[in-house]
Amino acid sequence: MHRFLLALLALLLVPGAGSASAAPSRQERTTAVFFRETQNWVAPPFYDFWSGNGGLPIFGYPLAPTDLMTSPDDGKVYATQIFERNRLEYHPENPAPYRVQLGRLGVEVLQKQGRNWQDFPKGEPKRGCDFFPETGHTLCEPFRSYWRRYGLDLGTRGVARAESIALFGLPISEPMMETNADGATVLTQWFERARFEYHPNNPPQYRVLLGLLGKELYGPYRPGAASVSGKVNAVLGNKETIEAGIDDGPFWETVNRSSSGMQISKASLLIRGPFYPEDHPLFGVADDWFGTLVEIKPDNTFASTDFIPEAPGGRMEIWHGMIEGMCNDGQEASFYPFGGTELSLVGGQPLNDVRFFANIFCGDPLSGF
Repeated sequence: MHRFLLALLALLLVPGAGSASAAPSRQERTTAVFFRETQNWVAPPFYDFWSGNGGLPIFGYPLAPTDLMTSPDDGKVYATQIFERNRLEYHPENPAPYRVQLGRLGVEVLQKQGRNWQDFPKGEPKRGCDFFPETGHTLCEPFRSYWRRYGLDLGTRGVARAESIALFGLPISEPMMETNADGATVLTQWFERARFEYHPNNPPQYRVLLGLLGKELYGPYRPGAASVSGKVNAVLGNKETIEAGIDDGPFWETVNRSSSGMQISKASLLIRGPFYPEDHPLFGVADDWFGTLVEIKPDNTFASTDFIPEAPGGRMEIWHGMIEGMCNDGQEASFYPFGGTELSLVGGQPLNDVRFFANIFCGDPLSGF
């Protein structure tokens, strides 16, 4: 049974990758990334969209964990994650690749500033520029090449005009000198979903930058990860004693005085999740993408690293992890593979003094079921 649990966990815990750090993921491909800069994950259902459509330069860091928010576009509630430069909403009713939608943050930030983009002076068609009759504005250098270079991946070859519109939106102003939120006065052009800024003193690849509209609209980041620590008690015996909670005590003390002569060299817990209720928009879409093993220490304590994801509207769980050891009858020591402890985490606030019952006995815990 020990080998069965090892094989199961080997399938569940495949290391993920991230630009800052990442916990093990349950899929062979990367499904999530954690940024220490803002203490937040980019996770399903947004990671694929974020990474496949420009990543950090286009969207910026995540500012908060995924949560339910009312969209100002249609007044409906969606699973949403805020980034430095935009807002990503999950629309399960749409076909792929249109399930993740971007907010119109260019329009929204201008509204917050009390400015009506429809009152801005219009442009005229001219050589070397694109003209958009829908809004009456032009797109010229130094912004035209940047706008054309990027777009949402809608399955066309290269970057089609429709894909650039899907990412940035139409221009809603002409280029003009403005002072941005950092106090720099730069050539600026507004789009439905973005603000382009020209910084001529930067290296060529960084002269056109996107404004931090998400940060300006929603404020600074809120941590979306926390640490978990506590103590482990052990319950030894057969199915009946385990379910009755008989003979429980500090993990290593209980193991060492076991009448079965257990010799356990290592044991750990599994923190996993998130899990969402059936009525949540992320149920079945963003469940159970995170997993990490946490060692049970000689003093019966355990302590996770500091990036267990917060799951607003869902939960994380502690389960039996891995155990290495034998009993004096030659059978392998096993964890009883049922029962977990639910966690409700708040990002940035450690969860301490969690108590977990680690159920152990010799042989196959599934025998008799």
